[in-house]
Amino acid sequence: MFSPHLFSKRRLLIIVNKNITGAAICFFAIIVLLSGCNKVNIQFGESSSELDPSITYYDNYETEISTYRVDSFLTSSHNLVSIGYHNDPDFGVVKAGSFVQVSLPASNPVFDVNVTFDSLVMILKPNGVFYGDSTKPVKVNVYRLSDNIKRSDGTDYYYNTSSFGHLPNPIGEQTVNLAGKSGTQVKIRLSDDLGKELLEKFRTNASEITTSELFVDYFRGLYICTDSSVTSLVSYFSVPADSAILRLSYHENGLYAVAKNLDFNYSTAKQFNQVSFRAVNSNLVSIEGSKYNLVSSTASGNKAFLYSPVGTGIKISFPSLLTLKEKYPYMRVIKAMLVIKPDVASLAFPYSLPPKLYLYSTDDTNELLGGFYDGTTTTASLLTGDLVIDNLYGENTYYSYDITTFINNKITTGQFSKTAIMLTSSLSSFDAGVERLIVNDQTQKNSIQFKMYVLGM
Repeated sequence: MFSPHLFSKRRLLIIVNKNITGAAICFFAIIVLLSGCNKVNIQFGESSSELDPSITYYDNYETEISTYRVDSFLTSSHNLVSIGYHNDPDFGVVKAGSFVQVSLPASNPVFDVNVTFDSLVMILKPNGVFYGDSTKPVKVNVYRLSDNIKRSDGTDYYYNTSSFGHLPNPIGEQTVNLAGKSGTQVKIRLSDDLGKELLEKFRTNASEITTSELFVDYFRGLYICTDSSVTSLVSYFSVPADSAILRLSYHENGLYAVAKNLDFNYSTAKQFNQVSFRAVNSNLVSIEGSKYNLVSSTASGNKAFLYSPVGTGIKISFPSLLTLKEKYPYMRVIKAMLVIKPDVASLAFPYSLPPKLYLYSTDDTNELLGGFYDGTTTTASLLTGDLVIDNLYGENTYYSYDITTFINNKITTGQFSKTAIMLTSSLSSFDAGVERLIVNDQTQKNSIQFKMYVLGM
């Protein structure tokens, strides 16, 4: 029978002969205690203890990791604008831009009114999330679309790979510094000529603004992006569905000039973010260019990558667990802990670790099944990993998860079990920010660790 690969196994077995003298017993006990002094302490409950001779401890049982990558991910209807450019030396180059279909205002307050144009601005509100050094400036470029945001199948599902044409010349360019401006409106000045044209359409009640369909055919929307000459970070903006994306400012002429605004909202269903990636890390090239969605750590530098701009998670499996069950049919796992230790590249400035990561069960199709929940609270919540940060050396930084129930269920199911674990981002969507994590497999230092306490071996 195949013997499962064990990275470390500690077992305490005490056999006492009734004829051994009291002195010999004491001497033998001291030797045993000294030999087991590096055993990890753990609470088993009232009926068990770490010195139970029937408990076997595996310090790092065999575990395999892979990088799972989705083909594409949905980015529409998130009320979120992602724009920017960033070169991450440990991952690659990320470029983000946002497409927006502008809506016709519900009313026309300037029809046949004597008005004078003041300005046309695009309004964004940074939410405080950045990828890169947030103190760096961002150059925002705004283009007018040449294509309607419209799918041939009539649906409104747009992905990170979706794209529509825009006119070659920007209608707005402005360099801004977003540091410390979370929740504060940022206004990008747009073309005066376009603003005057829009104001005239409304003043004369031109046919282009009489229905929503005609307006969209006339003003097809915006493409918002940045360049790579000034910008070196990706920025994220909240855009509530009822907020203005464009503001046309004017004043009514009369005895006293009265300043007024005409606000343009946008179509939530037709706003989405385009996110592209080019690998610079040779280990990620194998993942980016692979025709398969799942790449073993053995094909990516003995590492696995969780990286939201690419839509990846880390799949964790236990290939020899069922073989162990065959060898010890009455075994039962008392406690199983999964410890995720970030590779040092995950900690490099200006990046930070995700404050929480989720675990889901998955199968051989890599579909997410059920989440791992905390059963100790009244209201069940997903396990987050309880991140511990070693600020001094970083070597003792880790996430930890209790996966005892999952492991016992897998053992009970036996040979028919296809389940594994997927470590995923906690973001609401892949385009909502950047979470990055590199995990080493068990051939490397500071690797993923699977601790298991087993009864009945």
